[in-house]
Amino acid sequence: MAVGGEARTEERDYYEVLGAEPSATSVELRAAFRDAVLRHHPDRATASELATRRTAVLNRAWRELRDPLRRLHYDHDLERGTAATLNWPLEVDETPAAARRRRVPRAAQPPSRWHQPQWRNVAGFRVPAEVFMAGPSVQNDWIVANQIAGEDWRTHSERYWLRYAAGYYRERGRIDDWIGTMERLVELDDAFDTLVQADLRAAYISTGMLLRGIGFLRKVAERYPASSSQRRWADRELRAMLGEFRDQRVRRGTVEDRAEAAELLLNYLEALDMEPGIPDVRATIVALRRAGHLGRAAEVVERVASQPVSEPARWFSIVQLLTEAGQLDRASSLLAALARGDHPAALDRRRIGGDPVRRIAAARRRLVRARERAAAATRRASRRELPSTTALADQSSPADAVAAGVR
Repeated sequence: MAVGGEARTEERDYYEVLGAEPSATSVELRAAFRDAVLRHHPDRATASELATRRTAVLNRAWRELRDPLRRLHYDHDLERGTAATLNWPLEVDETPAAARRRRVPRAAQPPSRWHQPQWRNVAGFRVPAEVFMAGPSVQNDWIVANQIAGEDWRTHSERYWLRYAAGYYRERGRIDDWIGTMERLVELDDAFDTLVQADLRAAYISTGMLLRGIGFLRKVAERYPASSSQRRWADRELRAMLGEFRDQRVRRGTVEDRAEAAELLLNYLEALDMEPGIPDVRATIVALRRAGHLGRAAEVVERVASQPVSEPARWFSIVQLLTEAGQLDRASSLLAALARGDHPAALDRRRIGGDPVRRIAAARRRLVRARERAAAATRRASRRELPSTTALADQSSPADAVAAGVR
C-alpha cells in the first residue's frame, strides 16, 4: 500500500481485479471484464487519471486470463500461493477490503519414498539411472548380471522376471530352462492372452518336445469350458502338434520307431477324446504294415471303417483308405453304395466341398490301379515259384535215369 502523498493501492490477484471467481467459465470471465471496463472507463468516471490506471490494470489481468494455457498455469500458481498480483489503485476515501481472498502457500511435503530418481524401470527391473542412460545394451548386461545369472527360475513367480528369463535362456540355447520358464509363466498367469503370446506350439516344435507339449497343452485346455472359444483354440493347437508329431515321428525314422510312434499317436488321440483324422490313420497303417504288423493295421482299418460317419466327405476318405489297405472288394462295394445314393449326404456338393461325380470317378481309377498292381504282384509271385519247381524236376532226373538203367 502506498504511503505519503503517493496514490494508494492494494494488491489483488487477477481474478479479484476482474471481479470474478477462479471457477468462472470463459464466458463468465469475459462478461466480468466487460462490466469492469465499462464501470471504470475514463469517460464515465469522475477521476479520469484513476480510471485510466484502473483500465490498464484490467487489461493486464485480462491478457493473462484470456489464454487457456496461461490461465491454467496461473491457477496452479494461485493454489500454491505463488501467483502474481497487481496493484489496484484506490480512491482517496476508499478503505482497503479486509476480507480479500488470499492463497496460503501449502506446507512443504516430504518427498515420497517411491520417488527415487537414482533408479529407472526397464522391463520391470529397477536399474541405476546411469545404466539406464547408457542404452539398451548396457541395460541388458546389467539385468543379466544382477538379476538373471545364477538364479533358478523355479523359485521365481514374478511374471516380468519369467518373461525376461525366457528370452535370455532361448538366446543362449538353454532349451530345458526356456521351456520350463514359459510353462511356469502360463501356469501362474491364467490370462488367455498370456497363453497366446507364449507361442508354446512353436517352442515345442522347434525343440522337438512334442509329447511334453501335448501333455502340457492338454492340462492347460482343461481350464476353459468345452464350448468356449479358448477351448477351441487350445484344441486346434493340440491338433496341430499331433500333426507335427505324425509328420516327424510316424512318417520318418526306422521301421520299428515309426510303428511305435503310430501306436503312441492313436493313444494320445484317444486320451484327448479326439477323432483320428484320415491323415493320421493313413500314416499309422503305412507304418504298421511296413513293420510287418499286418493284423494290427487291419484292426485300425476296421475301427475307422466301423465308426459312425459325421462328415459326408469322410465316406470317400474311407474308400481310399480301404483301397490302400488292400481291401479292394470292400472298397468297391462301398463306392457302389455311394454311387447308388445309399448315403445321400455324400452326394451333396456343398456338404462335401466338391463335385461328387469327380470324386467317385477318382475313387474308381484308384481301385482299377490297385487291382492292376495286385494282379501284377500275383504274376510275379507265380513266376518266382516256377523256377524252383523246375529245379526240383531237374534234380530228380539223374536218379530216375539210373533207376531205369538198373531195370
